[in-house]
Amino acid sequence: MRLILLIFHSDKEEMLHEILNKIGITGFTTWGPVYGKGKHSNPRMGTQIWPGENRILMVAASDEGAYNLLKALKPLAETRSGEGIKVFELNGNMLI
Repeated sequence: MRLILLIFHSDKEEMLHEILNKIGITGFTTWGPVYGKGKHSNPRMGTQIWPGENRILMVAASDEGAYNLLKALKPLAETRSGEGIKVFELNGNMLI
């Protein structure tokens, strides 16, 4: 089991759900709005000075599902459409 965490600008949510649907990942958790600043991005704080908001999408997937998700996201990361999306892998070991 692998746990993939995507942090993204809220305007990318529909596109990311389409990718999940296309590759057959049906289990996920989304939360937001969340606010913050990345190393290479402007703050998104939901204010007039720093507008915008992020969301978080968490996917627990098999090795194959995680591979397919990363494979689907890689071309996106190489285009302007991929701006505002960060992908992390967490230790997906279930403890209980």
